[in-house]
Amino acid sequence: MTRMVDIVGRAYRKIAVGGTGEAIEAEYVAEGVDTLNMMLHEWKLHGVDIEHTTLDAADTFPLGPEFEMGTVYLLAEKLAPDYSIPQAFSTREFFDAIRAAYLTIEAAAMPPAMIWLPSRHERDRTAGLL
Repeated sequence: MTRMVDIVGRAYRKIAVGGTGEAIEAEYVAEGVDTLNMMLHEWKLHGVDIEHTTLDAADTFPLGPEFEMGTVYLLAEKLAPDYSIPQAFSTREFFDAIRAAYLTIEAAAMPPAMIWLPSRHERDRTAGLL
């Protein structure tokens, strides 16, 4: 299972802070996990309510594996400005896909006047249905 620290490490590698196979310094891990928690909480403002609670570095990442890559890139985008690293990738499609996965459409209620039009009422009356 993927841990929060794994997501953070992969995000740092996307912006070239630390190399493949290198351990990331504890202060970077702490900063990355804090940023990841804030980002996951922030998603609720954009209609993605994953019911996130603040997690520690060793905790399991709360989403399925299909969300890992997008989260890594979105976190890298959040971390990059702190290291004056220009972003060389787009995260728009990742967040759009995450948002679509959590999209809920509430049932709509139609007022009877919208459903029972006068023409329908007349048709039903002449057909003997009323």
